[in-house]
Amino acid sequence: MNHTLNPRKVPQQKRSKERYQKIVDTAIMLLGEVGYDDLTTDLIAEKSGISVGSIYQFFPNKESIIYSHAEACYLIMHDLFFEKVSKALKKTKKFTPEFVDFTLIAYEQTLSEVKGYRLINSILYTNEALLHLDIESNERFAKSLADKVILTMFPKVNQKRAFYIALMIVESVDSVTKIIHRTSKISEKKQVLAELRTLLLVYFSSFQ
Repeated sequence: MNHTLNPRKVPQQKRSKERYQKIVDTAIMLLGEVGYDDLTTDLIAEKSGISVGSIYQFFPNKESIIYSHAEACYLIMHDLFFEKVSKALKKTKKFTPEFVDFTLIAYEQTLSEVKGYRLINSILYTNEALLHLDIESNERFAKSLADKVILTMFPKVNQKRAFYIALMIVESVDSVTKIIHRTSKISEKKQVLAELRTLLLVYFSSFQ
């Protein structure tokens, strides 16, 4: 266990859980307002109305607060996305271009639904542990994508190859999504997304 990043204690009582969550929510709000470098536990205490001493009962530092939220974000994002995908697969298990469109839209919707995810994504390189979480998340996505989608739609593909196909897709979509979020012009966002769609269609078509 990394004692500089993990919470000092996990709240059990309702009141403690509420205070814990208020600390995290305030930290994420301030992250968006002042940025990572200017975020401090003193500022979190001031804005949350929770004393610094009380914050330290739960978290050893600001990095721990951000890391705790990031962990939750990645797990929630995974579950939300594959809930959408599972519903779509109940309607058809055959690969179509429309399925690519659906998954790209579902992924973007999921990113929007997960509070604070894009903020976390913007500071990945401030902390090696956050970057490692992002890598773990992509591998988790790839495993589920292989099991739930690739092996379902392309039964001739073996399990090992399915995982690497899925990992290639996840890493590509993740990288392109980062480009899209860095781009301010809507026309450029649409063009990048269109190229990603073409790339996925060609890649998926090679397995049929």
